[in-house]
Amino acid sequence: MNELKIILLKLTGTSLLNENKELDANLINSIAKQINSLRDKYYFAVVIGGGNFFRGDEQGKKLGIRPNIGHQVGMLATVINGLLIKNSFEDNGIDNVILSSIENHFTGKFANQDNIDEALRNNKSIIFVAGTGNPFFSTDTASVLRALQINAHEVWKATNVDGVYDEDPRTHPNTNLIKKLSCTEAINKKIGIMDLAAFALAQQHALPIRIFNIFEPDALIKASNDNNFGSLIYSRSSL
Repeated sequence: MNELKIILLKLTGTSLLNENKELDANLINSIAKQINSLRDKYYFAVVIGGGNFFRGDEQGKKLGIRPNIGHQVGMLATVINGLLIKNSFEDNGIDNVILSSIENHFTGKFANQDNIDEALRNNKSIIFVAGTGNPFFSTDTASVLRALQINAHEVWKATNVDGVYDEDPRTHPNTNLIKKLSCTEAINKKIGIMDLAAFALAQQHALPIRIFNIFEPDALIKASNDNNFGSLIYSRSSL
């Protein structure tokens, strides 16, 4: 482990969906294959979102669910995605363990520091599910928290856009891609690619965050080979 660069890979739940908004085994398998091919240089742990099934802030509001219950439903959605990733990892020979912020002996172990350290000692890729285990905290914040717990060198947020833009590219087609910005700038500009709590925690601990499009062919390979792939959010002391 000492010679490997440790990466916390934050996967949006929509990274598991094809253009028809359907779960796609080929997409999940592609991510696993890329991780497997990089294991001589990197150790990967994964935080998975659940937005392909349920978002507490969106569907919860539409259904009139109390916010804390909506967020709990969203956390359970991440457990489903974690099992899908676990299956793909095992098919590709990646030794792994699911660690859940919600105690669930049917799917994995509890995400405490002892179990995290055990997985690291045994070089098992960790699949973190259920966010932080608390409502009102996103899986973005969970990814920074888990990155700190595994002493990650970087967070890679693999999403459905090419990086950080000054405006939402889905509604502003002429917006500009920002290749590099500080956590302070991201907070002050209220960059919506991650929530402000995640940026603040990363800034406090000088943890760099790379953001890129997981749907780009061989996106993880490109992120490993090209420091300019996607966008980098940094703190001054992490440069």
